[in-house]
Amino acid sequence: MHTPRSILMALLLAAGLSACATQSLDITVDGISSQAAPPNKHYLWRSGMPDVSANDLYFREFSRYFQTLLADRGYELQSGDEAPVVIYFHYGVSPGRTTQYTTSMPIYDIVGGDTIVVTETQTDASGKVTGKTTRAISTPLRTRVVGVSMDTQHYTEYTSFAILEAKRYEPGRKPAEMQTLWRTTINTTGPSNDLRALMPVMAATAAPYLGVNTGAAKRIEVKPDDPAATALKQRVLGK
Repeated sequence: MHTPRSILMALLLAAGLSACATQSLDITVDGISSQAAPPNKHYLWRSGMPDVSANDLYFREFSRYFQTLLADRGYELQSGDEAPVVIYFHYGVSPGRTTQYTTSMPIYDIVGGDTIVVTETQTDASGKVTGKTTRAISTPLRTRVVGVSMDTQHYTEYTSFAILEAKRYEPGRKPAEMQTLWRTTINTTGPSNDLRALMPVMAATAAPYLGVNTGAAKRIEVKPDDPAATALKQRVLGK
């Protein structure tokens, strides 16, 4: 049966598909820095995660995005233990948070539109038929609610993050004992927990804010296929 509800559902589906195709990422970048910056930008690169080695393949890939951007800002990566700055790199993704929601929608039906033929008989006082009258009565079309459709959906969101923490390097001392020069935090919350897809977008979005004081957390909306992220991925991975 073709009803207004079916038309409405088709429009909602089309709108939903269009929204999915153009969904953006909300990325927050928060940078803070001190005034005690070293005289040059030579730095060492270390894992800030005790359970992730600097030789881990994911760590190496994600690191290259930020190392490439730092090089654009005049930073020079050093090997060994000789540099005035060490940058500790952290990243991760939170466990998914699932939310349930229920929507209700009235179900409509179209009734009416029929023609009823009514015949009336006239009689005299004795009951003898003296005539007949026939007339047609049309019932108007109308819409009425015949029920309610309930639909329960679930969606899961993840928070992905990357943190760069630059410290004045002091060999033999623990990271917590070194002076922090600057710290840049990037995060985004959404339906994806694919860090390999998200990291180049996060890195490219944070590029202007690496090593600087943003004054406040900056919320930036970007497309997953942002040209700057695509170009960065091409530079780092060659694809």
